[in-house]
Amino acid sequence: MPPVITLVGPHAVGKTTVGEALVRILTFRGLSVGVLKSTKEASGETDRPGTDTTRYRAAGAQKVALWGREILVSYQEAPEREAFFEVLFRHYSDCDLVLAEGFKGLSFLPKIEVARKEISEKLLELPGTIAVVADFRPETRLPVFEFEEKEALADFISERLGRGLEPQVELLVDGRPVGLKRFVREALAGTLLGFLSSLRGVSPQRQTIEIRLNLPEKRK
Repeated sequence: MPPVITLVGPHAVGKTTVGEALVRILTFRGLSVGVLKSTKEASGETDRPGTDTTRYRAAGAQKVALWGREILVSYQEAPEREAFFEVLFRHYSDCDLVLAEGFKGLSFLPKIEVARKEISEKLLELPGTIAVVADFRPETRLPVFEFEEKEALADFISERLGRGLEPQVELLVDGRPVGLKRFVREALAGTLLGFLSSLRGVSPQRQTIEIRLNLPEKRK
């Protein structure tokens, strides 16, 4: 599953402007960036010129999805928010980074808060916030970037990513993520990679390995 950083802030504060610039810069640097945007609107109409989703697509995002209350932009039935990890695993596993917008209520997500003086009286200070983009100097110990400092913000994100040098291992049971300690992740990855190395038809350049185990129902 790719790492996720989400942009948060009040409506019309400039989240999409920041995100659009980050997509352009990080894509130019060789990252494949997916965009996942939440919306309170029930409609999934996103192909109209000028919408946030079309702006992200024009900026070079590899994948763009709009997550509404009832549907995804792909017009598939939207899963519950508890299935956030499953959506990432199923639809964004080939991305180096997913740049989300919204999802303020998901405390486990690293967040970059976007603020403007005329809109944001004070910072949201949500759990998981790692940096702030603002046109004023807020009282915070977090790194603060001005709206013009897109390159510096991209550097901050790239440094945090570390380009994912270690294999990432995720275990989902019935669509829900299961926490794994580091030695368990390493053991699973080592065992699986060793097994695959002996099989014909498996490319040594493989990037993603997915296993599905469907167990039969127990008879009463």
